[in-house]
Amino acid sequence: NLLTGDNQRVGNWAGVTVEKKSGSCFDSLNQEIEIIDLPGVYSLCIDESKAEDCKITARELVDDSVDLIINIIDASNLERNLYLTTQLLELKKPMIIVMNMMDVANYRKISIDTELLAKKLDCTVVSMQAHKSIGINELKKAITKSSKNISKFYISFPDDLKRKITNITKKISEESSAHIDLATFHAYRFLEGGRNIKFSLCSDESTNNSCNINHQDAVPEDTDIIMADKRYCAIHSLVLSVQSKKSDFKENLSAKIDKLILNRFLALPLFLGIMYCIFLIALNVGSAFQDFFSILTNAIFVEGAAEALNSIHTPNWLVVLLANGIGRGINTTATFIPVIAMMFFCLSILELSGYMARAAFIIDRIMRILGLPGKSFVPMIVGFGCNVPGIMAARTLDSERDRVLTVLMSPFMSCSARLAIYAVFVAAFFPSGGQNIVFSLYIIGILMAVFTGFLLRKTFLHGQESPLIIELPAYHVPSFKRLTKETMFRLRHFLIRAGKLIIPICVLLSGLDSLIIHTFTGEMSVIEAFGKWITPIFSPMGISQDNWPAVVGLLTGTLAKEVVIGCLNSLYVKIGYVTDTEMLKQFSFVTEFKEAFTVLFAKLGGIKEAILNPFQIKPALTGVNQAIYGVMQEHFHSLAAAYSYLLFVLLYIPCASTMAAIRQETTSKLMWFSILWSLVIAYVTAVVFYQAAGILHNYQFIFSWFKWIILLIILGTGIKKSLIVTKKFVLG
Repeated sequence: NLLTGDNQRVGNWAGVTVEKKSGSCFDSLNQEIEIIDLPGVYSLCIDESKAEDCKITARELVDDSVDLIINIIDASNLERNLYLTTQLLELKKPMIIVMNMMDVANYRKISIDTELLAKKLDCTVVSMQAHKSIGINELKKAITKSSKNISKFYISFPDDLKRKITNITKKISEESSAHIDLATFHAYRFLEGGRNIKFSLCSDESTNNSCNINHQDAVPEDTDIIMADKRYCAIHSLVLSVQSKKSDFKENLSAKIDKLILNRFLALPLFLGIMYCIFLIALNVGSAFQDFFSILTNAIFVEGAAEALNSIHTPNWLVVLLANGIGRGINTTATFIPVIAMMFFCLSILELSGYMARAAFIIDRIMRILGLPGKSFVPMIVGFGCNVPGIMAARTLDSERDRVLTVLMSPFMSCSARLAIYAVFVAAFFPSGGQNIVFSLYIIGILMAVFTGFLLRKTFLHGQESPLIIELPAYHVPSFKRLTKETMFRLRHFLIRAGKLIIPICVLLSGLDSLIIHTFTGEMSVIEAFGKWITPIFSPMGISQDNWPAVVGLLTGTLAKEVVIGCLNSLYVKIGYVTDTEMLKQFSFVTEFKEAFTVLFAKLGGIKEAILNPFQIKPALTGVNQAIYGVMQEHFHSLAAAYSYLLFVLLYIPCASTMAAIRQETTSKLMWFSILWSLVIAYVTAVVFYQAAGILHNYQFIFSWFKWIILLIILGTGIKKSLIVTKKFVLG
């Protein structure tokens, strides 16, 4: 990002980047160069059975077009990071080592002699603090100077291994006409774990420049261990000579915190408590600004635009197109900003502080009890922002079985688009204690994902789950600037994606709503006729015939979940009988602006009470945006109907982008399976909940039972694990 001026997402835990990104910049001589950012890996592997991100990185590095490698190292964990460095040096390509996070190393009392390190590795070493943009100019100068320097550093292996390396190198070179350095690099990779592999000797898979290594070239099973041991011995000796360490304070502090955070019995309750607090803060703080954005953008882009257009005698169809179509789309999109921004801000705190990696480790324990790959939860966490990168993050998993399981589980994660829907329904039906509703939806989504994985494992996807290997970064307090930058990056991406879908859909719906057809029941719009025709299918889950806009919203949501609220907003305004004439009679910019700020200050004043009393339940308040909220409350005849609708939104068909990602990462058959499975499980869950609520006549009673069920699951899991530990101790 610093070199190219781009703003790609970065992170300190696995799964953040799973594909290559490219950009351009200028070096110190003002020469344009292309920068390719590859997925981060701990070591190089060319085995076709390994994780996709590792294969992407390895294939790109062996390409002849790579002129220079920039190896970024965590200076606070020098010994571990140098393992990959020694493998990269075997490519015999010019390389620069960037010692990042030097400030963290200094804080831990770690001193590194970068000049001596550069001398021993025979390549340029640059110190940096990327988050403060310190060292970027030195890096650009190094890029210019180091473009031709090839390191002569090597690790000495036993004589029998050297002979084996020579033989395999010769075979690869003869069969593929590969350069001797590249052939040697592949020989190393084969001995370090590859068996019976077809080596692709360039990043272009369509090029037939490859070599097969078969069983007769096999080596003893412990060869990879011997080579790893030799590497670490050389690295350890190197680190001792270039690094001095005065204190282990930081590591000890992180270890002390982890004793609580990763405690066998407290870890899961703490994780659930932290997630609950996120929803509590995000919804209460975000919703305080939600009505402000709604009133303000409605005054400018909808009512204000309609008044301005009518004042110049614009044709009615154009007023509908611009004000009720484009204006309503902008208004709907802007309403998402506060809650989504607060959620992204809170999630960024967890990621940048180092907790999110530990969350994956915590859930791994439960996943493995069920026989599911614990590493699957890492992509699923990514899916909280958007399901598409969550599905793509499945590339970090080693086995094909685990990747397919993860891809099919990920769509049940509540993405930011679903959160926008939750926020509107919470404001309309559960204005106090709304975080309890959202928290329950997130937990149900996770449980359904786990249930799906468990079912697939017991039926179609048998096999042994892969172990979870994940780096647990040291805890630190992220800067407000970094948090703001991360939040704005994700928010901007969401708004662009949402706006491009919501605004056209609102325009289309406004047009279809203006087309009148004659039926045996009278005149109605095309969209209304279609909605009423299909609504009976959803009546078992509480959607009545007069609530046809809710069904139309679900149908448009298959394109993108962001569109659901835009659709409901457009259609409920029409059936709420708030006509353009009535709005214009009451409209005043000054009045609307005053109301926006009045409501904002009133809501800000209620944040403290809402956070301190999260479980209070109050009747739905009336106030801003009641033209929409009031109509929603009339057409969803009960709170149970509203909640069953949210359950369906949570679980039904993923958006078009997610379906495309599933097809890209797996097959078209699995994509259709995901669509049908999510439809079935969404419909059954929503119907069962609504019918049960109808029998019990008390949704609060159902919620209380839900909380007890979750608590019993947690306690049962803890008791089971303690019994297993006790049994092992007694038998051991």
